[in-house]
Amino acid sequence: MAETAFHGLAFAATLVGIVCFYLSAPRQQWLIRPLAGRRSRIIGTLALLEGWLLWSVVMHPVTALFTSLTVAMLVLTILPFAAAARGALPARREG
Repeated sequence: MAETAFHGLAFAATLVGIVCFYLSAPRQQWLIRPLAGRRSRIIGTLALLEGWLLWSVVMHPVTALFTSLTVAMLVLTILPFAAAARGALPARREG
């Protein structure tokens, strides 16, 4: 039971970290304007580190690293397609 909780928390932390990185990118398709770059990248880095540490509780640290990278690749692949599938891109404001 405890392992399942750690897996869920680790997945959530990794997801939050990757979403912070994605939403701070200038070409992201979810928000009208990207998030503040430096702040969201720091939060993303800390969340990814937390995710890796949580994965490391239930598996070998190297396996945890590759699990984190696999989840990151999955999320980074899905986010642009999900934005395109949800409809038109948000209208960008000029100026």
